Amino acid sequence: MLTSVLSKVPVKYHNGLRNGLLFAAFFAFTFASLSYSVFTEENETITKETGHLFWKKTTETTIHHDLSERIPDLIEAIVLILLAVVCLLIALRLTQLSWKFKKYKDIIKGNGSLLIQQIADINNSNPRKVKKDLQNMIDSNYINGYYIDYKQGLLVDKSYIPEKSVKMIVKCQSCGASNEVVIGQSNYCKYCDSLIIL
Repeated sequence: MLTSVLSKVPVKYHNGLRNGLLFAAFFAFTFASLSYSVFTEENETITKETGHLFWKKTTETTIHHDLSERIPDLIEAIVLILLAVVCLLIALRLTQLSWKFKKYKDIIKGNGSLLIQQIADINNSNPRKVKKDLQNMIDSNYINGYYIDYKQGLLVDKSYIPEKSVKMIVKCQSCGASNEVVIGQSNYCKYCDSLIIL
């Protein structure tokens, strides 16, 4: 569940989010250790000085703290440690996602068109999950110039032209510009990047 939520976070925010989580985990561990050290102190010694110069008198008073007084510090330490562990786990998942996205990028580099199933087989993953990951990468501009042809289950480079292709000139429904399109594949307007429907 955590991975599916994180995979919806745009790739461009992964590094910043991971660094923020590591920073939060560090501070949570630091404050947890302080709270725990307060919890472990049963006795507190208070030193008081009275008088001036030669007539100075120092008195030490020891205060005993019952367990019931120290329990909130223990609870605070436990909560902060749990928070730190959650932050570390999320940062680890983000690192794994970044590695996975880099692997996708290496697989698709230099290919004009690839079956989603083929990418899933290489990664030993579910095609539906791969499709979501690739769409996230496209939406985040992590991979530029690609789109997913959902009908054929393909990841296609926008500049890719199949060997056997029929071209025609079509007006874009959004901006009215004329575009040369290839029949049988998804085409996007050169001017406004809208999908051209034949």
